[in-house]
Formats: sequence, structure tokens, C-alpha cells
Amino acid sequence: SLYAACENSSVGACVVFYGIHPNVQPKLSALKAPVLGFFAERDDFVPPKAVHQLEAALKEAGQTVDFTICEGADHAFFNDTRAEVYDEAHAATCWSRMLSFYREHVR
Repeated sequence: SLYAACENSSVGACVVFYGIHPNVQPKLSALKAPVLGFFAERDDFVPPKAVHQLEAALKEAGQTVDFTICEGADHAFFNDTRAEVYDEAHAATCWSRMLSFYREHVR
């Protein structure tokens, strides 16, 4: 979603769920949309260090960003088809925040 938002200036808001593709480098300076992101504390694919690096890069590029690292959550915590990692409480909170974010930024 971040890459798409960087490539398409008509995107009004971008929400990222625990994903940072290691082989894709979006042009952050081209981004026109605010970014909301939800990440997992216990994530070997996208560890908190990578989240903090992306957040710093977005801020350095002058972008509006709000990232949350969900304490105790594993990668894919939002995926209710994966009982071994699904976290209902985090998923519900993230869903609610995402909907509010879209309502605020997408017209």
C-alpha cells in the first residue's frame, strides 16, 4: 500500500499492516497521503527496528505518519484465518483506528 500511495498522487490515505517489502523502495518524497501503520512487536519479517527506520525516513521526507507497534503481537496478527497468530484485541483496535483514519482523510 505504501508503494502504491507513492506512485499514485490521488491516493488520499495509506494504511500499512505489518508489511515492509525488503526489495521495494518506494519514493517517499512523492507521497501525498498521510500514513497509518500497524506492526507486530514479535515479527521476524518486519522487526521493530525496521519500523522505526521507515518511520524516520517518512518523517525526514516531510510525510505525516502514525505508526503503532502492537505489544506482544506476532506477524499476521490481523489475519483471523491464522489462529496461531491472530490477536483479536489488537485486530479490533487497529480496525477501528483504520476506519477513523480513512473517514478523516478520504473524501
